Amino acid sequence: MPVITVAIHAINQEKKAKLIKTLTAEAVKITGVPADKFVVLIDEFDDAAIGVAGRTRAEIVAEAAPR
Repeated sequence: MPVITVAIHAINQEKKAKLIKTLTAEAVKITGVPADKFVVLIDEFDDAAIGVAGRTRAEIVAEAAPR
């Protein structure tokens, strides 16, 4: 049973459903494994728990927001 794991910032239910559907469809195209064999796991992280270049995602998003 193939497992696709995605680590991402928190997203809404609609985006999760689209992500699961799209990842599964592409994996089926590439591997030829039937869709019912795939499991997709989404690990969501708070913006304060994601860091890039020494800054949290929360800081990066805040700086990019229009003022």
